[in-house]
Amino acid sequence: MREIRRALLPVFCALLVLTPAFRAALPLPTQLSDAEFWRLVSSSSEEGGGFISENLVSNELGYPYVIPSLVERVPAGGAYLGVGPEQNFTYIAAIHPSIAFVIDIRRQNMLEHLLYKAVFELSSNRQEFLSRLFARKIDAAPGRNAPPAELFSAFAAVPKDDSFYRTSLQAVKDLLVLKHGFELSAEDQTTLEHVYEEFANSGPETRYTVQLMQLGNRPFVGRILTPDEIRLLPVVPGPPTENTNNLSNAAFSLALSTQFPTYSEVMTATDPAGRNWSFLASEEKYGAVRELQQKNLIVPVVGDFAGPKALRAVGQYLKGHDASVSAFYVSNVEQYLTPLAKLQSFYANIATLPLSPSSTFIRSAQTVGPQPGLAQSSLGSMQVALDAVLEGRAQSWSDILRLTSSK
Repeated sequence: MREIRRALLPVFCALLVLTPAFRAALPLPTQLSDAEFWRLVSSSSEEGGGFISENLVSNELGYPYVIPSLVERVPAGGAYLGVGPEQNFTYIAAIHPSIAFVIDIRRQNMLEHLLYKAVFELSSNRQEFLSRLFARKIDAAPGRNAPPAELFSAFAAVPKDDSFYRTSLQAVKDLLVLKHGFELSAEDQTTLEHVYEEFANSGPETRYTVQLMQLGNRPFVGRILTPDEIRLLPVVPGPPTENTNNLSNAAFSLALSTQFPTYSEVMTATDPAGRNWSFLASEEKYGAVRELQQKNLIVPVVGDFAGPKALRAVGQYLKGHDASVSAFYVSNVEQYLTPLAKLQSFYANIATLPLSPSSTFIRSAQTVGPQPGLAQSSLGSMQVALDAVLEGRAQSWSDILRLTSSK
């Protein structure tokens, strides 16, 4: 018996040493409690920052072009990461991750996603979702299998219902604050009201707009400038300033003068084969996103891609659950990561994420191509880009784009 105990002692010692590691590698949860969800949001978030746009709606019409390839190269499961508003839901509906994190420097974006979360939870189907989001009621309901164009057409001429807006706003607040127990400050609730009011006022015509610019003594807040106003824009010599968020004067003027697509146009965009991939393309796609929202598995985080906390916190969480990143929608954020040190900081953060050979960046860039709109969407290996930056082969946004493949 002593011999057996002596033989088993090293095994027990090894188990004692290895047990914490085994405990740390828990599988991803199938659902987060409200407390766990809010703890993830709060503990992962950084201090919020600003941007030049009222980014309530994405402005990329070419996104459907890359989704067929994305579905082929990215397996279901794992973690989806993204930036910005509703376009994330479309990628989520396409690749079916187990959990999703939306990381954006603007705290308003986090609050917009909480608004979306509430509207998803309160709405059992696409019609109810659009009705609540836009505070509009329609008399004749499109059929369950109605395509997005028909669905949006039903709401096109319907005005905002002020009474429905007020009751819906209260229902959203009650769900987030009273039912879920999320600790939203008075300022947070004011911002949430602002976002909801924008959706309610503009309805399906809600669009991405550039904002927060002073034109002489006239504030520019989210409206399209006239040609005469464009000509009055100040031209600042030398390198771009913080006021233009590192955009050139020419690019800034172009952004101000561009008529970006509406919510309806973004949701009804198709790939070259005429297929609609949006999360509102079918009840099944809508239901897949709604289920993740109901389970608290779409987590909005306030964070700078080049910052010290948010991306690293997400990476630590995923490593603790033995999960890798399936896809990361970065849009054109890398364009703003200048000087080079910021781009390198972003990729230092990427290096802390658990990647797999199929981990894929989804990008958008203002380049010439077959896709509609001003930007072209593309796919690229996360590991290839990371290696290129770490090895010094990619030192700019242009270098990164050369690595990108749309196949």
